[in-house]
Amino acid sequence: MVLKLALLCAALARAGAAPAPLGASYLAWRGGYAGAAQRLSEIENAGFSAVAFVPTYAYTGRDRIDLESGPSRAELSAAIAQARRLGLLVVVKPHLDPPAYGPRFDENGPGSDTWRARCPWRGYFDVDPMSPDYRAYLNIAFEAISDAERLSPGAAPIRLDLGSELMDSVAWFPGDWERLLSWAKAQRRRRGLAGRLLLSHDFSHHFQIPGDVVERLDPRGRRQLARYIRGLDAVSLSQYMDLTAAMPAPERGKRLPTPEEVDAALKLHERRFRDRILIGALGLSPAQIPPLELHEFGIGRGGLRHPNVWGDKLPGAQQQALDAQISVGLSGLLRYLSDPGRRARLVVLWNTGPDYDLFGWEDPSYGVPDAARILKEGLLPRR
Repeated sequence: MVLKLALLCAALARAGAAPAPLGASYLAWRGGYAGAAQRLSEIENAGFSAVAFVPTYAYTGRDRIDLESGPSRAELSAAIAQARRLGLLVVVKPHLDPPAYGPRFDENGPGSDTWRARCPWRGYFDVDPMSPDYRAYLNIAFEAISDAERLSPGAAPIRLDLGSELMDSVAWFPGDWERLLSWAKAQRRRRGLAGRLLLSHDFSHHFQIPGDVVERLDPRGRRQLARYIRGLDAVSLSQYMDLTAAMPAPERGKRLPTPEEVDAALKLHERRFRDRILIGALGLSPAQIPPLELHEFGIGRGGLRHPNVWGDKLPGAQQQALDAQISVGLSGLLRYLSDPGRRARLVVLWNTGPDYDLFGWEDPSYGVPDAARILKEGLLPRR
């Protein structure tokens, strides 16, 4: 199976199609970009053409963010400048995480009592995007990007995600997201970044499920969210939907999908997102829809059916079966990248945690060597 997939990827590379850029994500808390030169070199040498910096900060209370927990302006700007020197396209997508995920968490400390301390996922956070701390958090990214532009101007604009997977925040504060965009555009103008910085928003995959977000909004909230999306330079998704969705129903669960079927599943999900959510639920016209990007793609313990399920490595044969699913998923992604029918103009792999960290950059035990080899063989001929 692995040999067949590798041959398929080589054939795709020889076909000469113009693929969408593929990037790797790079998450860090405070001090985590100290080794950026080595990690960025690994990303570039693996054949990636983009990097998504994920500076991560602890959400410590209602509308409270520990700005000292995440990367400083100086370390983030230095990492961005290094990526630009390597010719990598740059995405900056600041993340909020529960303090328990961070390196400085004291489980018996004064900040450990709030439910936010051990919340399993940032999507449940109740942060108002127009709160002072949230704007200060984004301001670190604006300042770092401004500094990097002076240090190492690049040919391509940088993308900045104003939000990342904040599902409940989007459902509760659509009007404040619209106001945040006006604030962000003013920041861009004031810093002389017009034409050099694209403003985007990374929605969780739940945004593609009507009942998870848009059906929670009243008509006024839907209009506000529609105006927010319409004003963005790009709309991004963390694409963790079912990658077996395009298989014939009787065959699902009985065999692995082909790479062609994974490609078809990705295109199916993007059509449904456009038609059911953006046009159907939010009332956007096709001309009002910003370009689509996928700022997260990966396959974890849940395999192709549930790619977003996190967990430790499985025992023995179970992990081998999961590795085969991951290899097929990555082969399907390579086909999607070269498919002229796709809409996403940029795709970024999630590279943190078991199975997602294909190359074992974070921890060698996390890697999936066969999938990493397939991906590298599919990417390098394009560079």
